[in-house]
Amino acid sequence: MAEQAEDQKQDVSNDAGQKPEMDKPGGGAPVDETADAKANREEEISTGGKNLEIGNFRVFTDLRLPEFDMGHCKAYAADNLRRSEGNAFALVTDPVLPTRYDLIKFLSGVHMAGQIDLLDSAIAHWPIFGRKTMVLFFEKPKGGHVIVSSGKQRSINEQDIAASVVEPLMNVLQALGEKGLTHRAVRATNLFFGDPEGGKVILGDCASGPPGYDQPLVYETTARMAADPAGRGVGTLSDDLYALGMTLAELAIGRRPLASMTDQEIMDIKLSKGSFQAIASQEKLPLIMIEPVRGLLCDDPEERWGFAELHAWLDGRRTKPVQGNTEKRAARSQNISGKDYYTVRALAQGVAKNWVNALTPLRDGTVEIWLRRGLGDNDRAKAMADAMRQLQWAGADKRSAEEVLVARSILILDPSGPVRYKGFSAMVDGFGNMLSYDVQHGSGPQRFSDVIVRDIPAFWFGRQEGYSPEVQRLQSAYKNLRYYIQQKSAGYGYERCLYSMVRNQHCLSPMIEQEYVVDIAQLLPALEKAAENVSDDAWPVDRHIAAFIATRLEDDVEGQLMAMQNPSDEVEYSRAIISMLAVVQWRHGPDNLQNLSHWVARLMEPAVKVFHSKARRERVETEIPKLAKRGNLVELYNLINDEQERRKDQSEFVEAVAEYSEAESEVFDLESSGPARLEMAEKVGQQAAAFASTMIALLTVSALFLMHIF
Repeated sequence: MAEQAEDQKQDVSNDAGQKPEMDKPGGGAPVDETADAKANREEEISTGGKNLEIGNFRVFTDLRLPEFDMGHCKAYAADNLRRSEGNAFALVTDPVLPTRYDLIKFLSGVHMAGQIDLLDSAIAHWPIFGRKTMVLFFEKPKGGHVIVSSGKQRSINEQDIAASVVEPLMNVLQALGEKGLTHRAVRATNLFFGDPEGGKVILGDCASGPPGYDQPLVYETTARMAADPAGRGVGTLSDDLYALGMTLAELAIGRRPLASMTDQEIMDIKLSKGSFQAIASQEKLPLIMIEPVRGLLCDDPEERWGFAELHAWLDGRRTKPVQGNTEKRAARSQNISGKDYYTVRALAQGVAKNWVNALTPLRDGTVEIWLRRGLGDNDRAKAMADAMRQLQWAGADKRSAEEVLVARSILILDPSGPVRYKGFSAMVDGFGNMLSYDVQHGSGPQRFSDVIVRDIPAFWFGRQEGYSPEVQRLQSAYKNLRYYIQQKSAGYGYERCLYSMVRNQHCLSPMIEQEYVVDIAQLLPALEKAAENVSDDAWPVDRHIAAFIATRLEDDVEGQLMAMQNPSDEVEYSRAIISMLAVVQWRHGPDNLQNLSHWVARLMEPAVKVFHSKARRERVETEIPKLAKRGNLVELYNLINDEQERRKDQSEFVEAVAEYSEAESEVFDLESSGPARLEMAEKVGQQAAAFASTMIALLTVSALFLMHIF
């Protein structure tokens, strides 16, 4: 490998400057290109010079392989330490973009005809980033890229496209579709030859970033192309088939369709003419490719070609011709900010791009009249009128109501498109990745929170026609988002939304963010490392960690989250935090967490206060350092949460209080009854003295009387 590495290194050095390096997190922005816990496990890493041993692979960090770059990710040479034959390479993902957990789990270690072999994945420290990230390991395709780095296409005879391209790609899409998965990275620049002779192609990576993130805009359907790249969503098989159609068009033409146009111009022409006509009017397609490209680029998902039509075309059988699906054009235009729009989808995009200026024609009914008279679309016109009436009932918060009106108007015009609210634009199934992107790229969660608080997705659901299991699933998940975002305490808020929507989102707590904690089993080892340099007053559970535990842990921790709602109650707050961490250790280990245990021990003082007995408190305080040395959070928690001891302590406390009260009462009686007793004594004494005096007098008189007689 060393000799091969030197040769490759020499080759790479010649064109290393032709592509920007992703040399820092976030540096892999979408480019316009010419497993279980195993999927996320953290591997032991050993470094030696410029080599890294990550699990079963040795990665050469100084040996770039730009010919195997995929999308925003960079490729590096690697050796498979368990296999002497075959060539591997490492694809380093961007740590501030979530990977696709479901696809990594499904594709790892599986050979699928038509798809590049994903050998393994690991979370590892990447020196160039100075932090941990996900690394994917692939088998090198034997034939290299179909589109080389210069943008030139290696020759594929148009007569061979069916067997070389369509058949293997259909196999991949069908296999994924059977599992309810989508590829969302079908494009000509993501194709490799599976053999040196160039007989069949294979698809490249589809798991290193959000679905559709690296797709050129022309490859996205008219419904999804208006969404931001991170918010394009998982989509359906139909979206992959559309991308297959655009791939065939690019291979047939020899360059990307509409490459000379800007993204806005591409959107305009696709909305104006329809996807196929937009391509056909600007590019010359070979006759043999017109039929499949037309069928696959149909803008109506119900009419778009599926596997049945593709199989018929491959077999040379005639298929039902796709009807022209250009949107209905109005006789007169609707003007927004000086630009004329003739279709509802184009107008929706115009409103979204001119948020402030679009309010006037919406509010004064101009758009409603245009829908009714210009397009004869009474249903949309009525929906627009209803939206206007709700604005009139808005009350004091008129500005917010106007913003909601604009967002709802866009959905009335384009119900299958993304949810658009001021600068936010994402498909409902892309909300999670859009939130992740905003939070990690400086925009913050506010745009997402505004969309949820104003209940705009509920209006999107209401505009969907017919029954769809996917829409029902999304609607059910959305109800949880509404609840989470309305709760302000730790464990809820946008953080809970983020981790519940994005399965492969690493924990963004500042304490452990650099450790790329994706799986709950990684959490405590990361906190153990963080405990080495933590301040004395810091708590080991913040909002992100609380939400991460609540989402990833199998056990219900709602009770602990409720206790954390009031940080001023230090006793319950500290007990809740210790309880959460103890449950995680009990479920996932590791057994020895000395740094974290000492960190927790320093914060246990409020929890010790639950004991009333001074002797018991002193005994607990003596035990805490001993248990902390053993690194067991469960034992620490049990020490302060021993129900038998707490009941005994409480019982003794009640008895002590009762005894004290009784003694105090006696003392009070003694102290308060002194003067009365003295007065009583005086009276008794006086009475006794009077009685004695009387008796003495009687005796004296009696004695004198007797003496006188005798």
